[in-house]
Amino acid sequence: MNLEQHKTALFFALRYLFAKKQHNIINVISLISMIGIMVSGAALIIVLSVFNGMEQMIGGWFNAFNPDFEITVKEGKSFAPEAIPLDKIASLPEIASVHEVVSDLTLATYGECQELVKLKGVSPEYLNREGYAGMLVDGSFDFYRGDQPCAIVGSIAAGKLRINLLSYDLLKLYYPKRTKKNLANPAEAFNTRFLYPTGVFNTNTTHDQTVVFCPIDFVRDLMLYNGLVTSVEVQLKNSKEYAKVQPRIQEMAGDKFLVKNKYEQEETLFRTMQSEKLIIYVILAFILLVAAFNIIGSLGMLILEKRSDTHILRNMGATDSMLSRIFLYEGVLISCIGGLAGMALGALICLIQQVFHVVKLGGGEHYLVQYYPVDMQFTDFIWVGLTILAISLITSIIPALAMRRNALKK
Repeated sequence: MNLEQHKTALFFALRYLFAKKQHNIINVISLISMIGIMVSGAALIIVLSVFNGMEQMIGGWFNAFNPDFEITVKEGKSFAPEAIPLDKIASLPEIASVHEVVSDLTLATYGECQELVKLKGVSPEYLNREGYAGMLVDGSFDFYRGDQPCAIVGSIAAGKLRINLLSYDLLKLYYPKRTKKNLANPAEAFNTRFLYPTGVFNTNTTHDQTVVFCPIDFVRDLMLYNGLVTSVEVQLKNSKEYAKVQPRIQEMAGDKFLVKNKYEQEETLFRTMQSEKLIIYVILAFILLVAAFNIIGSLGMLILEKRSDTHILRNMGATDSMLSRIFLYEGVLISCIGGLAGMALGALICLIQQVFHVVKLGGGEHYLVQYYPVDMQFTDFIWVGLTILAISLITSIIPALAMRRNALKK
């Protein structure tokens, strides 16, 4: 078919779409098909936007806590910081700071309570990072009170341990000895040290359940990591430059080390969220497909009604291909009009939710997130539009081909 035949087929498809039919049921079925596609398209946009909002919100919490890059050794648990050219990394113009970290799980007891915590030894300057000040919910970020090393505890861990910052009770830490062990006396198999809790922080993430900040020298002494680190954390001046800087840091660190950005540090979480989003997308796309199958009935009845017209067009020189394409375009037009209306409706509902926060999560002021977050992304509209177009082609080509094989041969 040439371009003129395509234009002619589209002209008749538009005319049949808006012209009055002899049988009103055809209009009803076409309208039902259009409404079904519109509702399904709107649902796709709304659900995907809510998932985007949730991902952005949760990612923001983790990104505020996690460093821009974390450098760890591929084999083993600890390494000497001299194995990495930290001075060269710190001298990069995009780098704001580089921090040595010693971290591992330890058993913590406070009064009669005990809990397994992730002790994270850092320098006092580490907590001066942007965003950390807003995480402190009680106490202070003091690392020392006189000669006594101090701890800043995650809010959930602090609750489980029943920490009282106004008391003088100390947090007792147990860590297995890495060198010699005495199986005859289990009490000697652990190093024990004491920390004075001075602050409680909250990040709204799983880190609140386990992380305890304290001086890096204290952790090295407890875990016998003399001069060693378990990771090196790098902070950028502008977090948006991570894609450009990460390969350079990886090249400097070498093949024995792994450099993870913020999303790779929480890879399981974000992959799970993406998988959930994909599953919901497939389910709603299947519902859209079911709704679009009404187009087959609508086009089938329209083909029967316009049989005389098709014979006239064929006698005027129209080919079977052009005639079948008229009804193919008819089905595509029904789907596209419904799809565009659905995406517009979904965008309007999302915009209303963004501005007026109509749909609440419940709980009022006591909830951390009081309403469903929404984040519309252009790529979602592209994918939904392509899905609607693909489904419309699938459902429209069936009656168009059947007409070409049967109706025009009578």
